[in-house]
Amino acid sequence: MIPGIRAVLFDLDETLIDDFPGLERAHRAVARRLRDYLRGRGMEVNEDELFNRITQLDDKMNLQRRYIRNDWWPLLLEKMNVKAELPPELLDELTWIYWKTFADNSRPYPDTKPTLEYLKGKGYQLGIVTDTDGTRGIKEMRLKQLDFIKNFDVVIISGEDTARTKPDPQPFLLAAERLGVRPEECVFVGDKPFTDIDGGRAAGMKTVLLKRRDWGVRERADYTIKSLAELRDLL
Repeated sequence: MIPGIRAVLFDLDETLIDDFPGLERAHRAVARRLRDYLRGRGMEVNEDELFNRITQLDDKMNLQRRYIRNDWWPLLLEKMNVKAELPPELLDELTWIYWKTFADNSRPYPDTKPTLEYLKGKGYQLGIVTDTDGTRGIKEMRLKQLDFIKNFDVVIISGEDTARTKPDPQPFLLAAERLGVRPEECVFVGDKPFTDIDGGRAAGMKTVLLKRRDWGVRERADYTIKSLAELRDLL
């Protein structure tokens, strides 16, 4: 058991909600729309190649903490040596397609709700610290669609509620401040070593890495688990 903890803070994507079906469908939807746009201008680009390149780009941009999707789409074509101008309204449309498809096809993990209810029953305060989706309002829209959001005492969207995103300690410290607890009385649970764990450590919190996949970077968490249900052994 982790002693002295009063609040449990969570990341959102790939921690509380299963993004993988949403990501796959979002990548496919953007690839299809881009293919149709380019075809209408006399350029044939394979949809599967677009899909694969978008999938690779998504991981790369997340590692670099570059979240503005409107910046992704011209970069995608540049990497594919496709010379086509994407007008601003199309960039907005592609980003909306991405997030709408993503949100409609992402679901909480099976152990999310039971774990949150267990922690609330134990008297812990709960919070979310999640990075902006790059376009103001998108993350808030997604959060409102989640039934389990009512379990949380505070939600911080870093990059919107704060000037800086994770792993800067600013959003973590703001969450602790709003809960009325000290950072050392918090544990942060997240799936990304380079934002969640490094940021939680920088803020002076205990950290739990929820290892959904191997990001290929150094892991410095105080504890490592493979499912949310394992938090019952720590808290």
